[in-house]
Amino acid sequence: MRQYQGKIARLALAGAVAGVCAAVAPTAQAAGEVAPGYEVQVEYLDGRFFEDRNVDLYNVHVFKPYRQVHAMTMSYGMTLERALGTVQNYYGQEVRDAAAVGVGPAYMLRYTRALNKRWDVSLDGTGSLLLYNHNHPGKGRSYGFLWRIGPRLTYHAGQRDSVSLGYMFHHSSNGMRTRNPGYNGIGFSLGYTHQY
Repeated sequence: MRQYQGKIARLALAGAVAGVCAAVAPTAQAAGEVAPGYEVQVEYLDGRFFEDRNVDLYNVHVFKPYRQVHAMTMSYGMTLERALGTVQNYYGQEVRDAAAVGVGPAYMLRYTRALNKRWDVSLDGTGSLLLYNHNHPGKGRSYGFLWRIGPRLTYHAGQRDSVSLGYMFHHSSNGMRTRNPGYNGIGFSLGYTHQY
């Protein structure tokens, strides 16, 4: 069963993102640009679900929204990741260090519903392609994907500024059949958005 957990997690994440896209696609009649601005997210994702893959992530994401189709906002940006932890029982019983630094482009889809004038609730789905400073984790590869999905609550402090709190599930892997000790985790994401 353990060998299928990574595949199940990838399929669940892909299905959730596809489901959100499918839910809004039939009603999309108008598209337009969004107000210029940037969103910064800082998060801690605790390694979970694998007893022998304990990898925690400290991430910073910067996103720039560029298009909106009704309730769906599309953004591009960058991710900086700091991974800490260990991996074992992959290519033998040896415990391997999973510490690494990764950076790369990111993309986000966000489906938002307004609760009132000040509060929004949304569902975020993001993907990042990261290049690491060495093979990660353990005997992995020097690149990998970071997939995240989860709800977010946003408070609009004014016309230009907002803060948010998200609870995210993540899956990290390089997508290959070999040298791919993928891992999962959950955690909180703090966000700040400024429009100019």
